[in-house]
Amino acid sequence: MEFSIRAALVAGWQRISKAGPVLVLAGALCALTLPTAHATVRNEAPGILSPAVGNRLLELIHLEGEGAWRDAEAGYTALIATGSLTPYERAILLRQRGRARYQLEDLTGAIADWRAVIALGALPDEDANALRINTGQLLMVVDDYRGGITLIEAAIARGVPLNGDLAARLAQAHARIEDHEGGLPYARFAFARAEEAEAGGADRQTFSLLLYYYQQLAMLPDQLALIEDMVARWPAEKANWTSYASLLAQAGREADAFEVNRIMYLGGMLTSSAELVRLAQYYSWYDYPYGGAVMLERELNAGRVERSTANMQLLANLWRHAREWQRALPVLERVATTSGAGTDFEAYGEALYQAGRFAEAEAIFVQALNRGGLSRPGDIWTYIGNARMEQDDLGGAARAFHRALEWEYSRAGAQGWLEFIASKRAILAAAAELERQITIEDCEIEVERARRQIVVSPAGYDIAGNRVLDIPERCEPWFDRQGNRLPVTQPT
Repeated sequence: MEFSIRAALVAGWQRISKAGPVLVLAGALCALTLPTAHATVRNEAPGILSPAVGNRLLELIHLEGEGAWRDAEAGYTALIATGSLTPYERAILLRQRGRARYQLEDLTGAIADWRAVIALGALPDEDANALRINTGQLLMVVDDYRGGITLIEAAIARGVPLNGDLAARLAQAHARIEDHEGGLPYARFAFARAEEAEAGGADRQTFSLLLYYYQQLAMLPDQLALIEDMVARWPAEKANWTSYASLLAQAGREADAFEVNRIMYLGGMLTSSAELVRLAQYYSWYDYPYGGAVMLERELNAGRVERSTANMQLLANLWRHAREWQRALPVLERVATTSGAGTDFEAYGEALYQAGRFAEAEAIFVQALNRGGLSRPGDIWTYIGNARMEQDDLGGAARAFHRALEWEYSRAGAQGWLEFIASKRAILAAAAELERQITIEDCEIEVERARRQIVVSPAGYDIAGNRVLDIPERCEPWFDRQGNRLPVTQPT
């Protein structure tokens, strides 16, 4: 008469779990139905054990219950070594020994035994598939990810339903062997199942797993949609916002990336000097230098941004680009005097020029040239010429523009200014000549008027008796005191 020892095996097989960096093993192995210990006739049918094997198996299971795993393993090994076993009996004993080896942390031995069981093909499909799942996960624990994937996928192909947990493990394993095309469907399946769950949807680990695949496969739109969900679900997570801004920039949505960074700043998420400086640069890149300068100046004054030369240069450049010359000047002066670089003196000179302080600008531009390191010195000579023009120093301006002719990039502009100066000089000369002629004509009238006056006083004549006229001072360059024209002299 046969009897069932399923209860004994169920009690013996506890949940198998082995923590690893990626994997957690699946649940308990299925129990088996074994023959009666009192049977006297050996039945070769699958699922039936001989009395000798069945009784000894019960004894070994009892040892397992007492925690005597080493003795149980030795007993299974001795039984297996008898050689006179049916495939089913051999499968049962190998399976039990594999469990004992697992408990003894002999994972290699456990894997070898369970693979041998699977190869025998003597167990029912349900039991064999459960063993494939557990063996596959053990293989992943020992870093044989490809072997583990093969066994678990074989179980799925033989009817084991794919659930979120298995899909996540397969996705993790595919990631470890960098088979991203193969792992993506599992990552998506695991995510979808987690989102369908009633416990609030996917957790961070499930989100991160799917995001990893999207990143590796350069699936930018999918990354962006997923990270948007993560930002909405965990709005206090700075890393999500940072990734969101980066993805927006990669997608060509720079303005949106800028707005995300502004939101992070207003939310107090940007705290380091580097983060705040990067935000100020964003302001400059997206044509809002004034806002960037205000923000950066505030953070510099608060001490949250380091007062380095580079950061002060950034502040100065933001004020310059915003055309806030008066606010830029003290910063530019500090930068120039601190660094001593010709380029910083160039920027300072430009701000002085734009602020209308032409004499100071000229002096600073000369310093910039003397210090050197300028990428376009011809432009600086043009600036100097312009500053001198503003001070009505045409000669000095012409000399500066002549220097600018030495560089091809500034030659056309300088030549234009020189032509302008020549034209202006011609106009001024013509105007001066016209003014001279008008003055002479006016003086001639004045002289004639003076001659017609009747003079009876001796003071109206000189020693020689010649009439002395009252000549206006402005006429003295052209007429003597008797009203005679003086020799014409050419202007110098």
